[in-house]
Amino acid sequence: MHNISYAHTHELDESDFSGCCRDCDASVNIIKPHIIAFARRIRKYSPEMLASLSLEELCQLYQLLDDLAHLNTGDHLAGLILEQLEIRQELPTIRSYYTLFFSIHEVQLAEKLLKSADPWNTLKSFPLYPRYEALVRNQIQAMQITKNSRLAFVGSGPVPMSLILMSHLCGLRSVGLDISSQSVELSRKVIRHLGLEEDIEIIHGDESCLKELEWNMVLIAALAEPKAHIFQNLHNLLKHRGNHIPIIFRTYTGMRAVLYEPVQPGDISGFKIVREIFPTGRVNNTTVFAELNA
Repeated sequence: MHNISYAHTHELDESDFSGCCRDCDASVNIIKPHIIAFARRIRKYSPEMLASLSLEELCQLYQLLDDLAHLNTGDHLAGLILEQLEIRQELPTIRSYYTLFFSIHEVQLAEKLLKSADPWNTLKSFPLYPRYEALVRNQIQAMQITKNSRLAFVGSGPVPMSLILMSHLCGLRSVGLDISSQSVELSRKVIRHLGLEEDIEIIHGDESCLKELEWNMVLIAALAEPKAHIFQNLHNLLKHRGNHIPIIFRTYTGMRAVLYEPVQPGDISGFKIVREIFPTGRVNNTTVFAELNA
């Protein structure tokens, strides 16, 4: 087992804000040192060191950042915090770690599932499973799924949890796309091991492959990049198809934006937002529904 240090001033919780206006410099000064302390701590871990941690150890380390991201600050105070110069300087380190964390932990989870005699039970025991399920249930309610629906998911990853849960919860058929050959190979094996190969297809490639595939709604993963390029390709494709296709993407709002760069207005040029579903509980992503500008 690796020795992961959690030492810092104290665990941050709601009591820290007792008697304090959340939209004030005092609140910023309470939270700022914790964000900076996490960035300094995570900077000590090389990618190789993080990859050598067990799935449980990775999740323990991630929990420190997760607690910061889910502080109930409100959007105004979150903006004040994340615009602080010292914090802005640390955001690339934090966001790079967040991306690396998901890359490593999904590979480890895939390998764990493939070794399991009961992969569904193993999947449901995964610490982040409840928040994935909550996210997907909210999206299913908003997606107006029919028996003819087929979802394309750009950036599906080694364990395409969203596609797995959508198949499991409502029988939605889907196709996942990923530019990583390792992710594609692992995810195909995971899907077969879960018995979902009739509902989920995985393709090696980016969103440009969609012109050759069957689908009638698109979901863009929160970590899929580059966003502007993806949306531009989708805009060109949908413009030529000439029919209404729901575009759904995930982003980060409020304090959760400490985790990853939010989708910017310039990224979705040519689209208009028609609905947003903001996260509750420990869900990280805001779900946004968009469509082509008239």
